[in-house]
Amino acid sequence: MARVVGRKFLAAAAATLLIAVACRDAQGPEPQASVLPGLPGVGAIVVSTVTSGSPVDPDGYTVTIDNGPSQHIAPTGVVTFAGLAAGNHTVVLSGVAFNCSVNGSVTVNVPLLGSVSVTFTVTCVPSAPPSTGDLTVTTSTTGSNVDPDGYTVTLDGSTSRAIGTNGSVTFTGLPAGNHTGALSGVAGNCSINGGTSRTVNVPAGGTASTSFAVSCVAVTGDGRLTVTTSTTGSDLDPDGYTVTLDGGATSQPIATNGSVTFTGPAGDHQIALSGVAGNCTVSGANPRTVNVPAGGTTMTTFSVSCAGAPPPAGRVTGRGQVGTAAPQPGNNVQTFDFDVQANLTGRFTGTDYSDLHPGGVPATLTTDHSADPATSITAFRASSGACSDPSRGVEFDAIGREDTGGLVSYTIAVCDNGPANSGMDFFSVFIPSEGFGRSGQVASGDIVKS
Repeated sequence: MARVVGRKFLAAAAATLLIAVACRDAQGPEPQASVLPGLPGVGAIVVSTVTSGSPVDPDGYTVTIDNGPSQHIAPTGVVTFAGLAAGNHTVVLSGVAFNCSVNGSVTVNVPLLGSVSVTFTVTCVPSAPPSTGDLTVTTSTTGSNVDPDGYTVTLDGSTSRAIGTNGSVTFTGLPAGNHTGALSGVAGNCSINGGTSRTVNVPAGGTASTSFAVSCVAVTGDGRLTVTTSTTGSDLDPDGYTVTLDGGATSQPIATNGSVTFTGPAGDHQIALSGVAGNCTVSGANPRTVNVPAGGTTMTTFSVSCAGAPPPAGRVTGRGQVGTAAPQPGNNVQTFDFDVQANLTGRFTGTDYSDLHPGGVPATLTTDHSADPATSITAFRASSGACSDPSRGVEFDAIGREDTGGLVSYTIAVCDNGPANSGMDFFSVFIPSEGFGRSGQVASGDIVKS
């Protein structure tokens, strides 16, 4: 009976003390409450904030206990977390404005049946005002024979941007203050209202704007089209070519490296180059469309490349890899696939898995004139000093495109020393401009000289 009465007494005492703690917390932070030995571990944390400086965060902060319970608290205020187990607890203050600073995390020890106080001191400082702004330039063009390629706007004589005849561009991050914008590239039949330049004050943290109004007048009369040819290589066509305007309306002979001029109505015209020898190739569109301005002159050039007499018949093909590892990024493996003939036709593709570009992409080199006219096979040699028996080898020079988009000249040397997958064949690639080379026995695959 005595034990039961004792338990009831202790429970009543604990309840009375918790009520007392809760009442004190409601009035504000109080000194730590005393602890009654032998009672269950239940306590509280009283959190206070004191904020100074400006500007103060208007929506206050958030207090969180042990990544769990959270309460909102004013910039200068008090909140209480009751019913906490005795022992260490972490108190975190968050939601503090970027212009304010605070030690946002505190670990405190909560006593049995008592409370502990935590105060966060927040200091705020004014934000630095912005020192830069933006400038938007707009163009509006009216009239006839409007400049088809637009204009150029230049800021402070140094930074230029293309702008449409009716368009806008924005220069950002400009130091606050006066800036001068100038419009250029205006056709001769057009004029800029108010002059070619504007001085504008750019506000800090804001955007200023200025505009150029352009008016154009109709232009009448014929224009001129000058056609030029540029021919390279060997065995050039001795009698030159023929230039035809608008599908046969007018034709003129033209030398392999020469020029002719047509005069006629302004507007779009089709121009074609014909009479090109079979060993020569015209680069670019043929025929092509050219716009002739009224009262002005425009030009177009046909570039022609000619190959000499075909070399002796011969061909080499190959497909396989150097290195025994799997062809995966980071492995010292080079793969190849080519089919090249002595008449300088063919293709080549190589991948180096040990040469990684940004993003872990292996380097590649490709020559395929039919798909990429800027690439080509430029030389073919039916033997190679890289082989123990030079007659078993082939070398060819080429221009290829790397995966980065650049064009490079390179040399391939191969040896047909044995059957497929025998490990006896040899492959090498060398790019002189980069000092880059890879070579080795063909671990798998085959090279065939025919």
